[in-house]
Amino acid sequence: MEGERITDLNNLLKPALGENVEIVDKTITNLTLPGDNYFSDMLKLQVTTRNKDTNATNTEHFVAKCCVAEKELAAKSASMFKPEIAFYKEIVPTMQMFLREHGLKEVEIFPKMIAARYNLDGKEEPDGDAVLVLENLQVAGYSNQDRHKGFDLEGAKLLVTDLAVFHAVPLAIKLKQPNLFRKVFVDNCPKNKPKENDPDDRGIPKIPRATLKQILREDNICKQQVDQLDDLIDADEENFRKGNLFNKPDVKQTVFSGLVHKDLWVNNTMQMKDKDGKLVKNNFVDFQMYGIQDVTTDLIFFLLSSVDIVTLEEHFDYLLMVYHERLVKTLESLKCDVSSFKYVDFINNLKENTIGEFFHILLMNNLVIYIKKGEKTNFDIIKNLTVDNMHPIAKKKFVFLFKMLVQKEWI
Repeated sequence: MEGERITDLNNLLKPALGENVEIVDKTITNLTLPGDNYFSDMLKLQVTTRNKDTNATNTEHFVAKCCVAEKELAAKSASMFKPEIAFYKEIVPTMQMFLREHGLKEVEIFPKMIAARYNLDGKEEPDGDAVLVLENLQVAGYSNQDRHKGFDLEGAKLLVTDLAVFHAVPLAIKLKQPNLFRKVFVDNCPKNKPKENDPDDRGIPKIPRATLKQILREDNICKQQVDQLDDLIDADEENFRKGNLFNKPDVKQTVFSGLVHKDLWVNNTMQMKDKDGKLVKNNFVDFQMYGIQDVTTDLIFFLLSSVDIVTLEEHFDYLLMVYHERLVKTLESLKCDVSSFKYVDFINNLKENTIGEFFHILLMNNLVIYIKKGEKTNFDIIKNLTVDNMHPIAKKKFVFLFKMLVQKEWI
């Protein structure tokens, strides 16, 4: 079944393989479990090639991102290929060129694009034959971390350091070449569309507030401010109803507004380990939803979705400092004025965006990350959430998030 998902594979890969190379065999299998990717299917692609001149054969390993098989999601799935292909064809090369122009090494935090297409007929809009082929990071020695465990301190330091670089380079381009920033970064972002008549519009995912308040009342600090929960959720539920929870089209731009991933959690990163098992390299993947927002939205979402609870409780402020230090140093290395990026300004910006990401973090932890592995996302999970069936780590992260807002007097 998976082997039939990619039509005209020879022509798709010919620019990468070469005119005198033909595919003589292929094996295509599912790369991820159900629930690990929602708007695309990830396939593992192994091809055996033959050089027509020398008759030599070779085996190549790739990853192919295709439209989902489910008919009700196919149109939305196809629409997400245009910005992601643009990310690899335009945004990454622009970032690398900017770094080279400033005498710096290119970043190695993205997989290499092998091939891509919107469709089979050369039209401007993607359809069900859209496909993006990337290097197979698993073959290169990378793997995903366990989403139920998350990153420990050393892993979190690596990730927030790379994240700061990923954010800093576009910020520097915005500061020094604003026209280039608009053309390459802003214009390629996924376009916001109204939710009306959206086949995937399943309504507002209502989280039972009584359940959440019951959990907060079990903590001595949280219980004193438990009524603040309503204000936090009311605003984000309204944004979700308008279709703006993740898009936020009218958000006020600040000095911290730059390119953000918008879905940066553990499964959208892959790491390489050294012989001692230490994480030493990282790649960010899955650029379907990127946009222009404050970079702190990515940071807080990543920390609360993908770092283990012990590390959050013991080292949260330290990780903020690690990120900020690398952000500023990278901007300085790109000859930018960093006077507007002081730590106090960074924290104030983080405060605003932590409140704005509150509902997003709640949904992610309870709807995606801490559900049973191999199961697909189902909004009934949220509707039927109770104190007893809420995953214990999701529960602890919720308490940590709310308590942090209270203790820092952010609410």
